[in-house]
Amino acid sequence: MVINKTRILLGGALLVIGLLSLLSNLRLFHLSETYVVSLIFVGTGIVLMQHGWPIYGQATSRKWTFYFGSALVLVGAMIFIDEARFLPDELIGTIWLWLGAGFLYRIYHRNPKHWWVLLFAGPLFTLGFVVLLSGIGWLRDDTAWVLINLGFAATLAFLYSIRSPERKSDWAKYPAVVFFLIAVFILLAKRLEGTLPFVISGLFILAGLYLIYRTVRADFGSSGQDHPNNSTELPQVS
Repeated sequence: MVINKTRILLGGALLVIGLLSLLSNLRLFHLSETYVVSLIFVGTGIVLMQHGWPIYGQATSRKWTFYFGSALVLVGAMIFIDEARFLPDELIGTIWLWLGAGFLYRIYHRNPKHWWVLLFAGPLFTLGFVVLLSGIGWLRDDTAWVLINLGFAATLAFLYSIRSPERKSDWAKYPAVVFFLIAVFILLAKRLEGTLPFVISGLFILAGLYLIYRTVRADFGSSGQDHPNNSTELPQVS
């Protein structure tokens, strides 16, 4: 006799929620609506996780059911923690952001063809780190922006480091440099003060000269290669 575990879990979850709701209505204890919502999320998530549980050595088309169920369990747990005030708001926000970053990195880890998800995973991890440090009072506003830009630069630099014919991420080095320079400017803004505008102008000039140099060099190089040898042999008179 095969027991349908999914139906048993679903029935058990509904039974628990119904009993708790009944006891709350009988004034035997107070059950907040938020706790009921969190239990619904957790119960539904457990049912979906069991239904889509991957079997070792066998391919299954229900893996996304398992992932969705896991997400519902996490959401329900976070709602419960937030309502119970077990953790400060900053830490809860950090956990949310890091869970999102971890989920996106998991997608990349399972299939490197989805390398573009790292564009979101890196910033989410960086923002979570900044929220955590800001919540405990270890960051000022200017320092937070420095870390944010450095995190974005590190994300793009990582994308550039994993470039390949399949992952065309050569472009990532340019915004990585831009975010890094922005972080440096913010860090040195108070020290440079009046000289900072001149430094920025000088960098724009150097960048413009570099682009012009690269363009001119490429044009002259291609023109030298494209022109064939114009020398022709004189016809021989027999």
